[in-house]
Amino acid sequence: MIGELVERWHRGWIAADGLTSEHRDGHLVVHVNRSRRQYEWIVTDEDDVTAVAGVVAATAEPNWLSVLTHAPRKVAAEIEAAGLVVARPDETFMRRTLAGHPAPEPPAGYVVEVRRTPVIGVQVLKDGEEAASGLMAVVGEDAVAHRIGTAEAHRRRGLGSVVMGTLVREALKDGAKTGLLFSSTDGVHLYRSLGWEKISDLVVARNAQAPGREAEGLPTT
Repeated sequence: MIGELVERWHRGWIAADGLTSEHRDGHLVVHVNRSRRQYEWIVTDEDDVTAVAGVVAATAEPNWLSVLTHAPRKVAAEIEAAGLVVARPDETFMRRTLAGHPAPEPPAGYVVEVRRTPVIGVQVLKDGEEAASGLMAVVGEDAVAHRIGTAEAHRRRGLGSVVMGTLVREALKDGAKTGLLFSSTDGVHLYRSLGWEKISDLVVARNAQAPGREAEGLPTT
């Protein structure tokens, strides 16, 4: 069940970021192709964690491993024992039926802009500057949220809800029915308030050649 949902989620991720992927020995591997992160292995079977972590640890280029699990502490210990650095031990895989998703209007002084490339992009602007933004890729009946973020000076004003509501509204026009996303610890409260539900925990790790995702400049969903 989790494996199928992750496959569906990853199709949205690679569409949103213009990436490619493949299966190696039955495991999903995304070619991120950044100087600080070449590949990311995604594991959904906890029995495979030690073996795959060992492969990622031994690679010469900067690579990452993401493990979907219901036992994050156990998985984190196995990953560390294999030689990886646990970068994010407490992310969350989430989903929601999109019908009826809240779609609040922006606060006074903010303007929402929508673009399609064909990935759906939303920006919330104030005085012409970006205050919040996000992407959503629709693949079949799935909509995958990606790179949802709010500038620090504009937080606690409900802009994340505005971004998500606008993205979902546009995705529904394209026939999407189910939303999927990976959330950071900071984002979980927002998504739960919008009716998203947890599927599983997510443990993210990197090998010795890869710096943290913050150094890569990646926003947090």
